[in-house]
This record gives sequence, structure tokens and C-alpha cells, in this order.
Amino acid sequence: MDAETIVVGGGIAGMSCARKLKENGRDVLLITEDLGGRVCYDPKLHNNFGAVFCMENYNNAFKILDEDGPLEVPLGKLMLHSSPTKAFKGMSPTMIASVPQLLRFKSFMQKHFIPEYAAYKKDCETMPAAKALAKHPKIDRYYHMRASEIIDELGIAKAADNFISKFAYACTGSRVNELNALDFLNVTQGIVVKLFNFTLDREKFTNFLDGRVEIASVRTAEKGDGGWTVRTEEGKTYTAKNLVIATTGLTTQKLLGIKEIRQPTKLVSYLVKGIPNQETAKAMAHYYSDEFDVIAIAQRPDGLFNIYSRDEIDLGEHFSDYEIVDYRIWNEALFTYGTSVLEQDWDENCYIASDVNGLGVEPAAISGIYAANRILNVA
Repeated sequence: MDAETIVVGGGIAGMSCARKLKENGRDVLLITEDLGGRVCYDPKLHNNFGAVFCMENYNNAFKILDEDGPLEVPLGKLMLHSSPTKAFKGMSPTMIASVPQLLRFKSFMQKHFIPEYAAYKKDCETMPAAKALAKHPKIDRYYHMRASEIIDELGIAKAADNFISKFAYACTGSRVNELNALDFLNVTQGIVVKLFNFTLDREKFTNFLDGRVEIASVRTAEKGDGGWTVRTEEGKTYTAKNLVIATTGLTTQKLLGIKEIRQPTKLVSYLVKGIPNQETAKAMAHYYSDEFDVIAIAQRPDGLFNIYSRDEIDLGEHFSDYEIVDYRIWNEALFTYGTSVLEQDWDENCYIASDVNGLGVEPAAISGIYAANRILNVA
């Protein structure tokens, strides 16, 4: 066999799985189209085109990623857009009127959700998400209720409309009525906890795996008498006892013939050099309501702009003159549609690692650790 374990997919889930196995002395081969996946850090441009930030409680993700300083957006430099005709600054009377509800939200997050979610995530390292949800009924309830329901339950409709939902939209590209409550609360932790920029050193990670990274696109994954066989589009064949599928959700669905899976959002990430128009020049950063296709605009310290949108947009609506330095289109950005729970123990010696059951960098990393722990017989 070519390895004890083949990990297909080199995003944060696959890298976390491979790292865990390697540090425990196991033989692992990682096959991926692009090391990093949606953790798409470009060292030349010093820009993240996929995931944008990590939270301070991303303990597992930071075993792969390197912290690169705090990410701070002062409210006084933030413009919030509720509609094409209504926008206000982060320190405006409109926002000040939301302060009591924002404090209520912060208290709920710190006293209830964040501790409960931390315990749930810890269990997800050694048990499948379905079992962990059953062990944590409050988290299970959030998973199966809509974001709008938790907003009503907490009595934070004004604060959500003015700020919290715009932050969630900036993080996910999903409208509030498309998010479940768990995903909504998960991403809006970023309002309460510290955020950090990050980098990814692909060479360092490859060296950690002793160079056992193959850049290829996997066409099929099949179970045989002696283990698993993986065939690539390039015509190569690899065999292993264990198989971990850590590709994007729809690719995983195709490779394994999965009937039901949560569906993804589409996101576009631009890096732009340009002259902002009068509206864009009013603030360093802009968050938008889900009436807009653009979800966020932020000016970097070097004067370039990051623009994030649900689809390709006319940048001329935000700049009087501009040049696209680079961009990425993510047709499978985040899996936010639906409440089905994907089975992670898929077949004998075959495991699924992804962010389908819980969106974001840290849940994806944890899913990879769970797969590794199953192979290590500690889960």
C-alpha cells in the first residue's frame, strides 16, 4: 500500500487530520487540488481570499495557521448599510439606541452560548456530530431552529437589524432567514471574542508531512478487499488501509454517493486597487444588509480594498476607478442550507471530515481531528 491512511482534500479539515496522524507517528498521504483549500492565503499579496479571520478560541485551527495580529474594525470607522437609501456610522444615534440589546446579546453569548458551544466542540473531537448534538440538547436545538427564532427569543431584533445580522452576513454571505441559529451564534461570536488575522505556511506544513503531499484531483474512491483505492484525474492510483474524505461537501457527496447534504453559499472575494466613490470613502469598512449582493468592503492599511459579495458584482458601483488585483470565486463557500447531519463514520475505515455539519474554520479542523482520532482508536 502507498500509505496507512490517505487523506483526500487539503483544506483545514484535511490538514488537521493529516497533522494529528503524523504527530502520532502514523504514515499518511495527503492528496489535494490545492493545499489550504478555502483557507486561501496568498503570501505575495499578503491576503486571505477565503476564510478571513480566526477567533481567539480557534485552538485547533491555530495548530495549522499562524496568527498575524489582531483584526479590529473600530465602530467609528464602520458604515452599516440597511438599504440603498439608509446607512449609518457605527457610532451613530441609531447604533447607540441598540446598546441595551447588544449588551443583552453579549451577556447571553458569554454566560451561555460560548461555554456550551466550547463543551460541544470538545466532544466533537472524539464523537460524531450527531452523537455530540444528542449529548448537548441546547446546541441541538439551535441547530434545528432558525436564526430569526433565536433573535426573537433573545429580544434583540433592533440590534440584529442594525448590526448583528450584518456581521453574520459579512461572515457567511447567507441571509438571516437562510441560517440556522447555531451557525448564526457561531459566527457572531466574533462580536464578543477577539479576532485575528492569520497566515498559512504551505511549505512548512508540507515539510511536517515529510513531503507526503500530492497535488492532484481525485476522480474515484473505492473500497476493496485490502483497503481503499483512490484514482486521480491525472491517471495515478493510490491504496491505503484508511481513507479520509476531506473535500468540499459536493465533491464528498459525489465521491461517496451521499444522498442528502447541506447545500452551499456562493461567495466572491476581490482584492482591488482603486479610487473609492463618495459613499465608499465615508468609512474604512462597510457591512451590508442581505438586501445587497455585496456583503462587506474593507480598506487595508496599504490602501488596497477587500470586497466580498454573494456573486460577481459591478465594482463601478463602489469605485470611480479601479483595477482588480486578484479574485476568487467560491461556488462552495459555506454549507449553510439545510439541517441534515452528515454521518462522519461513512464506511469501514472510511471517515468524512468537513465543515458541512458546522460552518467555519474551527469546526472543520475539529472534524479532521475526529477522523484522525477514529484511526488512532481514541474516538
